Amino acid sequence: MTDLMVQIPADWLARVFLSLRRGSSQDAQVSAAELQPFTEKPGQRVPVPRATVLRTELALRGELERAQEDGRRARLSEEAAYLIGARLGGQADRAGQ
Repeated sequence: MTDLMVQIPADWLARVFLSLRRGSSQDAQVSAAELQPFTEKPGQRVPVPRATVLRTELALRGELERAQEDGRRARLSEEAAYLIGARLGGQADRAGQ
């Protein structure tokens, strides 16, 4: 069962949630709504279903393609890279950087 979940800091998820809420696409809004319950435990690592993490990554990539501002593009790129690493197990201990 644990291989179906990814441990991610709630603070990081809140950051991604806010980025998606600012997004213009329906995918971003749906992913933000799906992610919101996992953001409610600040300072804790929370288990997030791997499928939710994957859908969030895809929504971030879509927003990245549409982003015009360099700062927003950089932030979205960083968030997507972190989630990919967390999902694959490579950045589980580098949370919140």
